[in-house]
Amino acid sequence: MGLKFFIKVSCKDIMPIDLAVLSKIVLIYLCIPLLLSACSLPEISKQSQIMNSLGDIAGEVNVTVANDAPVHAALFIKDNALLDLVDLYPVGSDGKYVFHVIPDTYFIAAYVDTNSDEIYQVDEPASYLGITEAKPKEVRVNAGEKIVAENITINGSINNRFEEKEEWSYPQYDKNIGRVVSLDDPIFKRENAEMGLWRPLDFIDNIGGGLFFLQEFEEEKIPVLFVHGAIGTALEWKEIIDSMDRERFQPWVMYYPSGGRLDMISNYMIQAMTTLKNRHQIKQIYVIAHSMGGLVARSYIMKNTESKSTVKIALSMTINSPMKGIGSAKSGVKYSPIVVPSWHDVAKDSEFIQKISAWTWPADIPYHLIFSYESGEGSDGVVSLESQIPFKLQVEAEKVYGFNISHAGILKDRQFITMFNTILDESLNRNVVSK
Repeated sequence: MGLKFFIKVSCKDIMPIDLAVLSKIVLIYLCIPLLLSACSLPEISKQSQIMNSLGDIAGEVNVTVANDAPVHAALFIKDNALLDLVDLYPVGSDGKYVFHVIPDTYFIAAYVDTNSDEIYQVDEPASYLGITEAKPKEVRVNAGEKIVAENITINGSINNRFEEKEEWSYPQYDKNIGRVVSLDDPIFKRENAEMGLWRPLDFIDNIGGGLFFLQEFEEEKIPVLFVHGAIGTALEWKEIIDSMDRERFQPWVMYYPSGGRLDMISNYMIQAMTTLKNRHQIKQIYVIAHSMGGLVARSYIMKNTESKSTVKIALSMTINSPMKGIGSAKSGVKYSPIVVPSWHDVAKDSEFIQKISAWTWPADIPYHLIFSYESGEGSDGVVSLESQIPFKLQVEAEKVYGFNISHAGILKDRQFITMFNTILDESLNRNVVSK
């Protein structure tokens, strides 16, 4: 995700705030009754401001040697005259990369990972911005600025190396790509999910998040990637995961700070899947998403398709997702004294919603659209039917299913779980027949 932060705020920094207004916004936004201490409000506000100030550095790497090996773009920041690794981005077949960064001055390099160990060795082909001058070129990013860096061309190994730290310190969210955990792991505790919404920078620093495996990778089993919603963790999927046929499918779980910008989260998914493809030569994956996770998943699949990735999305499902946004989040952005960064994206008519809504779903990716409602209501208690099942998505979907149950209750409903496993079975059988 490309971020390093250390935030400390004391209670003496508290500003006067209308807690009634904030509480109302919180209750409206996905109906989650969180109690916020007055001491935490300045910290929440500061982290939100930093997240909303993020800029982008995008670029492209061209390689003339060892074209069949993985390529990584590396982002550095200067620390005591040495360059310190901030993030590593596995470049896809299109050669493109993107880093999300706080305003600062950065340096960019790239290398060909000829031995596929994801660690740079001095004899591996590499280059960096400024190599022709034998001096790393500074890339200054201001708040909200989107920088397109010069192309990096890798022709061979570096003779005039820049001075970086002897050992690169990889971010935890990179270390967590493909890490095997259990659903009992304490990282999935509810308080960590709450941290992810209200203090996403603390979450990135302390928890990391990532794309986790729940068992060792097995090539013959189809990965099923679960994407949670706001204040969610892998535990939301426990009943569904427990019901799966683990002889044919292997569950993966996406874990992210739900207060973060959704474009950043879906970019991380692209990054993680590229890494896993390089490691395991993954041929296909199923993507299953609940609530706000459906927005993240659609954004990921859109980017995966546009980049012509060789990771095939063989099945996708969104469950009770606010595909047209949430009106109360729009009100929160406008009126709340503290705005969670993800509200900007979830808000009805947001730039993010408009972008993923305008995109047309590929005909070769089976899409199942799941919605629910409560009797006598025009919603599932959280997301309106209008937002869950816009007409465009009904047309794009292979099938549309409705359940009379609550927003969160659907993930534990036996009828839904049975239908879910039937869809997996049918998709697997169809893929077998088509081979």
